[in-house]
Amino acid sequence: MRDLALSCINAFLLSIVLIPVLERFAAPLGLVDIPNSRKIHAGQVPLVGSAVFVAFAIAALLLKERPEGFAGFLTGLTMLVVLGVLDDLFDVGPIAKLLVQTVCVTVMVMPSQTLIWNLGSIFGGDPMVLHYLSVPITIIAVVGMINAVNMIDGIDGLAGCLSLVALLWFAIAAAATGLDGELSIALVVGFCLIGFLGFNLRHPWRARAAVFLGDSGSMMLGAVVGFLAIALSQHGGGQNLSPVAALWICAIPMIDTVSLAFRRVAAGRNPFSTDRQHLHHLMLDAGLTVTQVVVALSAVAGAFGAIGVGGWYLGVTDDVLLLGLAAPISLHTWFVLYGSTHMRATWNALERAKSMSRWSQPLLK
Repeated sequence: MRDLALSCINAFLLSIVLIPVLERFAAPLGLVDIPNSRKIHAGQVPLVGSAVFVAFAIAALLLKERPEGFAGFLTGLTMLVVLGVLDDLFDVGPIAKLLVQTVCVTVMVMPSQTLIWNLGSIFGGDPMVLHYLSVPITIIAVVGMINAVNMIDGIDGLAGCLSLVALLWFAIAAAATGLDGELSIALVVGFCLIGFLGFNLRHPWRARAAVFLGDSGSMMLGAVVGFLAIALSQHGGGQNLSPVAALWICAIPMIDTVSLAFRRVAAGRNPFSTDRQHLHHLMLDAGLTVTQVVVALSAVAGAFGAIGVGGWYLGVTDDVLLLGLAAPISLHTWFVLYGSTHMRATWNALERAKSMSRWSQPLLK
């Protein structure tokens, strides 16, 4: 435990040292996010996801306890970060990006056979075993998680906070199942993220984020979260985390991405096209501030993780846990279709009422 604590401290310190270094050289290297019609922020913001990765890689290489297949995991993750840097620099097309992501994920999971072998007892009775479908299902799931975190990285601190919440729940699950390697990875990445959020979160001393993750950072986080979800739920022992509990931990980015893809296709658009219809954008349009959106979604993600991990730990069956996911899916659907509009209308009505109240006050003599 002492060695793990030292590794976490190293990860945090490396993060807060390397991020300012890359921040200084980001503009000459072209690693900056430039405002446009979809990206609304002040000036060019440095993209430092690769610095977070380097901090993690150095700290992880010094770990005594590593997960099975760590070499393949780190190799695939490195390839993915390189892809992210190239995307930050040159805006790689969606099809090419998907193909390279598929290769990266294959390198991450195949050497150690970290695959989704079963989906749990989602229909009651025996677990649903995938057999020959395990490889494509695994690759689709991890690539999906990579893009889900990448797509939800739309406002200051959101992707980092949601990933941190997921990593903390996976660390709890790893501790409960005795998987020290997975516990080490979850905590080391988490402490790198804590260092990053010091530069990325809005707080009383910083009105806006000083740095962004960029595609390199957000894709890295999605890959780590996806890998841990599979490693913890498919390890092979009797104390595996429930696969459905892992879905609860990842619920917000997963539900939002699938929902948005369906809405784009229904509107006759490419599912990879860009817009401002993500959950966090709709919450902003409804009148919430960036900080309120980040706090609210992080709290909800924490509650979802508690339901998933707590339900699994208490012996709630997979079919019941899966049925329970209907509630957040329904709530999300209602909000994106109707709730955000009603919230904005209510907010505007309250603002008009306050304004009329001020004007109706008698003038003091």
